[in-house]
Amino acid sequence: MKLYICLLMLMNTCFNYAFKKHEIPYSIVIAKADLIVDGTVSKVSKNEYEFTISQFVKGKSPVKIKVAIWEEWICDPRIKALKAGQRLILFLEKSPYGNFSTINGSTGEIYVDNDSFINIFLPKEFTNPKVLKEGITMFLQTYKVYGDLNDRFLQNIHFESNKSIFEIYKMKEDNKVFDFLSPISFYYPEVKYNLTPQFIN
Repeated sequence: MKLYICLLMLMNTCFNYAFKKHEIPYSIVIAKADLIVDGTVSKVSKNEYEFTISQFVKGKSPVKIKVAIWEEWICDPRIKALKAGQRLILFLEKSPYGNFSTINGSTGEIYVDNDSFINIFLPKEFTNPKVLKEGITMFLQTYKVYGDLNDRFLQNIHFESNKSIFEIYKMKEDNKVFDFLSPISFYYPEVKYNLTPQFIN
């Protein structure tokens, strides 16, 4: 009986599907990011990879950067092995050591193959890299995000827009990613957004 109980406890710790990754909304990931880039992996080493940037979506840096390899776990596995030549869209924070790390593990590392995304768990609105990058640019041009972006529960986050509600709804029709990211969409009902439109002439 003791052996059975020990075995059951061991299996419960190894195969505990109650674990769930703490997802950060992409609107917050974009606001937190020092760098959002499209490019390819140049070289992979034990704890980091060299990344060659082909397009800057947010921020600036040298064309070649070092990115720390985030640690996989049961709720956040890597989509496929990192290798030279792999195209990625990265959402990065700069570390005090000068290299970069992805935001929220796999959330900040989007694999691209044949100009499409291979992660089936990505939002359905992320149809292709072009639409994603355009939507992010539209979001950055429209909203400023304020509050403690490191607060796990995102209690006091608010968005300020520099466009009217009518302009925003037109932009939402033009780009599905912008529609998804826009706080007016309320895709993340658990987050209490305080949307404060600022009409700037």
